[in-house]
Parts: sequence; structure tokens; C-alpha cells
Amino acid sequence: MIEIKNNTIKKTFNYKGEDNQSFLKNEVFWLNYLKSKWVPELLEVGNNYVITKYYGSDLIEQKYIPDRQQVIDMFKFFKEKNVFKLNNALSNMTMNGNQLVAFDWKWARFRTDKYKDFEVFSYEKWISKIDSELVEELKCMI
Repeated sequence: MIEIKNNTIKKTFNYKGEDNQSFLKNEVFWLNYLKSKWVPELLEVGNNYVITKYYGSDLIEQKYIPDRQQVIDMFKFFKEKNVFKLNNALSNMTMNGNQLVAFDWKWARFRTDKYKDFEVFSYEKWISKIDSELVEELKCMI
């Protein structure tokens, strides 16, 4: 469940049939580990929720295509931090002014061969909507 209030967003982990505590733990870990301009600022953690800064609706709702270089730079940062986000949907990205921000980190994992195909799939399914040539560039960065 999502609740937007002023400049914050509260995400409650209450997915049916899922390990919500693992999702919460993963989300908090990655938001702290990746603390930067590329992820939302973590403001509060509760028993089953996180509150982060809210920068506006996702890229799909905004009908916004981010600058391809900024996308490349964001994925270079993810590589430096050794993370596969695994869910690179445009509905999990927003803009903080002119800055691209990726949110929803519950599926993210440290980079291993086990998750490589899932990450590539996310490039092909979602990042290709930004620019189809980005897919091959990002694959080369793996």
C-alpha cells in the first residue's frame, strides 16, 4: 500500500503470499547502502513500512523519458555498488527536478551470475522503452 502525504511517501509491505519482512529488510538495506542522488531519501522505518521523500509521480505517469546519459550514469553507479535492481520498470523511477531517481528496491540483489538473466530481462522489457540502444550498452556494463 502506498500513501503520499506532502513530500513523503509511505510504502507498507502487505503483499499477500509474500515474505513482507524480507521485502522490508531488503528495501531498507538498499536505500541505506545506495544513499545518493539516485535513490529516494529514507526518512523513517516502521515494523512493516518505510517512508521516503516523494519527488513526484513515476516516469509513466509523467510521460517523461529521461536523458539516456543519465540512465547510463545511474547504472554505472549500480555497478560500482555491485547491485542488480532486477525491476527497472519506468513505474519504479521518477525525477527529482532534473535528476533521475530509482525506487522500489525490494527485489534488488548483489550482482551474481544467478541474477544476471533477470537484470537483462528488465533492460529488455523496461529500459528499452527509454531508448532501445540502451539495452546493449547496459548489457555490456554487466
